[in-house]
Amino acid sequence: MICIAILNWNGYDDTAECLGSICESTYDDFFVIIGDNGSEDGSPERLYGYCKERGLNVRRIRLGEETYPELSQRDVILYDLKENNGFSKANNMMVRYASRYGPESYLLLNNDTTVGPDFPGAMADFSREHPEYRILTPLIRYFRDRDVVWNAGGRIRWGFRKYWYKNRPVSEVKERDFIACSFVTGCCMFFKPDVLTADGRIFTEKFFYGEEDFELALRMKRQGVGMACVTRTSICHKVSASVGRHASRTGPVYIHHLNRLIDVREHYGRVTYPVYAAILCASLAMYLRKAFGMSPGKIFRFTRMLLRDAGAMKSVPKEFCLRIFRDGINC
Repeated sequence: MICIAILNWNGYDDTAECLGSICESTYDDFFVIIGDNGSEDGSPERLYGYCKERGLNVRRIRLGEETYPELSQRDVILYDLKENNGFSKANNMMVRYASRYGPESYLLLNNDTTVGPDFPGAMADFSREHPEYRILTPLIRYFRDRDVVWNAGGRIRWGFRKYWYKNRPVSEVKERDFIACSFVTGCCMFFKPDVLTADGRIFTEKFFYGEEDFELALRMKRQGVGMACVTRTSICHKVSASVGRHASRTGPVYIHHLNRLIDVREHYGRVTYPVYAAILCASLAMYLRKAFGMSPGKIFRFTRMLLRDAGAMKSVPKEFCLRIFRDGINC
């Protein structure tokens, strides 16, 4: 079976809609695990009720008190992860739990997506036809403008990412079956168990917020793992449903660039890193000026602090992220 893993954090409406679309699938050989990342909106109880109303066979488990009931096709497991573990760690926790069932494949799916009836069957079919590609993503359309591409995978080169067909009409996509990639988004990721680390992780846990799919792309490229965007099927994404929940507007910008600098430094080493950092900071300076109207002095202090932290830190943990999200950058 395929394990479909969906992460929920205070997002009952989106998660219920996502699960509802999966239930309309013409493909049956899957089970669903919904990990709840410490929600405070009552969504775990509401999702349990939703499953019961739809006649789904649903079980509830709790971190530290795991059981492994026998599963059948289309069964749903609600996994209480107790607290907000971040995207990477929470997905790893779901994958580790599901691994006890020996799924043929895993499918990580954002809760703010909806899928069509041919999904995930089309992904499973492609995987069997093209075993050389171990990590897949579908063509991802905007939810509110379904004729436009949000993501079709992309390419990683020298620490920079280029998206294929981003914000272009779906009709312009030339490849009608698949596009070879060296980057796929964590929004929707289908993969085989053999790409997991020795301790059962798909993502690094160095970064509490973001960067997980970029680090995965760098790691898979180094290991020679094939990736592709399967254009024969698509899903719709509401895009950044959680954006705007942070008190500081500059906090997420800082964390994003800090993650990237630490990531590139680790994967590319001391020779490439200074050049990359200079290019990234130049681009960031223009963005800060345009988006936030920062003065040259504030931009200088912002980037100086960023480079200092990037040079000193090996990871960006939860406590650091939450403080930056709350307080922003005092420059």
